[in-house]
Amino acid sequence: YTQHAVAGTRTLRPLFAGDMHIGSLTPQDHVVLLVFTYVAALVGAVMLYRMGRALMREGDLQREKFYAQLTKVACSDDGEDEEKPLTGLEVEVRSHRGMFDYDAAGYILKYNNRKSVSTKAAMVWRHTVFCVPAIALRIIVGMFLALGAFFIDLVLFWLDVKVELDVADVDNATAFFNTFIGIMLGFYMSTVLTRWWDVRMNTMGRMWGAVDDLCLSMSAHLPGYSLRPLRKLVLRYALASFELMFMQAQGEGGSVDQLVGRSLLTQEEALVLRPQPSRPQIIWTWVSGLFYVLHRQGHIDSNMLPFFYARVIDARGGIGATFAYLDSQLPFIYVHLLSVLVHAANAIVAIDAGISAAHWVMDPTDIAQETPKPWVRLFQLIMQTFFYNAFLEIGRIFSDPLGTDFEDFPRHAWHCFMRNECE
Repeated sequence: YTQHAVAGTRTLRPLFAGDMHIGSLTPQDHVVLLVFTYVAALVGAVMLYRMGRALMREGDLQREKFYAQLTKVACSDDGEDEEKPLTGLEVEVRSHRGMFDYDAAGYILKYNNRKSVSTKAAMVWRHTVFCVPAIALRIIVGMFLALGAFFIDLVLFWLDVKVELDVADVDNATAFFNTFIGIMLGFYMSTVLTRWWDVRMNTMGRMWGAVDDLCLSMSAHLPGYSLRPLRKLVLRYALASFELMFMQAQGEGGSVDQLVGRSLLTQEEALVLRPQPSRPQIIWTWVSGLFYVLHRQGHIDSNMLPFFYARVIDARGGIGATFAYLDSQLPFIYVHLLSVLVHAANAIVAIDAGISAAHWVMDPTDIAQETPKPWVRLFQLIMQTFFYNAFLEIGRIFSDPLGTDFEDFPRHAWHCFMRNECE
């Protein structure tokens, strides 16, 4: 039923009377179009959610299978051949439509700068914000909230309950929230990206550079085949520290035995590390003690010993700075307020879409006048919910770059790059 004014009195008439034309469409045509639009949008959001969940499960299984295979390959190595690279496998680079490259462990390595800003980027949805299940789920929740507001408004109209609520008032509330969200979200993204780059260059990059400097200096000051096991021992400790850093960041603190299976630690070394609280940094005390012994034996003179110590300190400092960033998050009160504002604004837009649709159904003759078109409100609901939550999800991923998301730092690839550089 729709509301229809006859001689100044409000009456109800069947929706499908068919005698009231708006342009080339009848009122029932508009309602069918509205229902179809909502159903199509809801089905699309559900499909994106299922796709995102499937990609997450696929990524978890891929990483689990990869590291199981990595341990198996390392255990099958002879161990007596000094020419074999540490930890076995190399980096297997795969490409997705030429847009980006990723490794067998499920981490992105590099994307194509030219294609990433071309129209082809719109055709790539895999491993983008379009397939983040949390975003699709929030869009679905917003659409159900809009439907709830729609049916509540229709029931109130049917019961002839007067509610002094204009769509313009809801629009003003939306604009009020969007003003604060735009400022806070921009500052949030700027801070998160700055911290992400600092972790890459000033903490992990500092540790990586110290390892390269150590291996370069040892090849010059500790040359010869007889000292090769010593040089390889330092590199093995460095790679073990690198892996332990990722394991600690990902909450794999009790799985030191994985590194034993990958020939990065011996059983005795793992036994020593297992009860310790900061394992990636403790290993560098072993390296510094090794350099002290070499100095006492006359392999390193007094002028070079401080240099080696400085590189060890840089490596340990880089690890400590990495966890300083990861453990010192942005203030919770700020992130919480931003999240509440985003979800509140999205809820208001959803209610706005539902009320607009109900007002239009009650009086479709008003569609060409002041009442907003319901599918325009639906589009605004989907777009605002998508973009606001997309930025929140990007900030979440960038806040923990040593995690297990596809966009996080490629743990195995960097391990192999560091190993190959030093060997």
